[in-house]
Amino acid sequence: MEKQPFSDEQFDKIFAEQSAEINKQLDQEILIAMIGDVNAGKSSTINRLMDGEVARVGAKPGETVSIEKYALHDKIVFVDTPGLQDVNSENSQQTLKFFKEADVVLFFLNAAGTVLSDYELQTLKQIREVNQDILIVLNKIDAAEDVGELVKYIQDNTAYNYPVVPISSRTGENMSMLQNQILRILEKGKKDVLMATHMADKSSTAKKWILALLLQSVQFLYQEQTLDL
Repeated sequence: MEKQPFSDEQFDKIFAEQSAEINKQLDQEILIAMIGDVNAGKSSTINRLMDGEVARVGAKPGETVSIEKYALHDKIVFVDTPGLQDVNSENSQQTLKFFKEADVVLFFLNAAGTVLSDYELQTLKQIREVNQDILIVLNKIDAAEDVGELVKYIQDNTAYNYPVVPISSRTGENMSMLQNQILRILEKGKKDVLMATHMADKSSTAKKWILALLLQSVQFLYQEQTLDL
C-alpha cells in the first residue's frame, strides 16, 4: 500500500490549528475607509459587495460633507469620509485618522464623470503618505465608453502604484474582482476570512479563501515530510 504523505492524526491537527486561526480572525475587526464624490456609487458598491444592505442609497450628487459610519455585524466598519481639505478642520483630522487606521482604503472614481482630477490626485498622494493599502475603484463603467483607456489613464497618472478595479455597482460587473482585491490586502493582516464570510458571493469567494488556508498548511507539512525522507 502506498504510504500517505501524512497521517489522519496530522491532518486533524492541521484542521484544528487552521480552525483556531479562522476563529481568531472572526474575533477581529475590519475598518474600510472610503473616499469619493457622493455620486460615485460608494453605498451601492458596498451593498453589492457585502451580504445585506449596509448603507443607505440615494444621496444627492455632490461631496460628502460629514463622516458617516456603516457597521456590519459589529465586526466590519465602512467609513465614508469627506476630503482631506474639508473646511471643517476637525473633519479633516478625523478623516486622516481613519485613513491611517484603515485596513483598506477604497478610493472611488466616477467613470461617467471627470476621472482623476487634480484634487483627486492630490488627495490620493496625501492618503498614500499614511496608508499604502489603497484600491482605486472605478465605478459606473456601464455608463462609460472606453473603460480600458480610462483604466490606463489612471494607471499612467498614478505611476501604477495602485490596483485599479473597474466595476458597475448597478449591474454587478466585476464585483468578484473587487472582492478578490480587497481579500488580497486583508490577507496580509490575517483578516481575509472574516471579510469573506460576510461577503455576498460566499460560494466562490469565502470557501475559496478558507480552503486555501487549509491547503497551504497541508502543502507545508507535505514538504517537511519530503525533506525528512
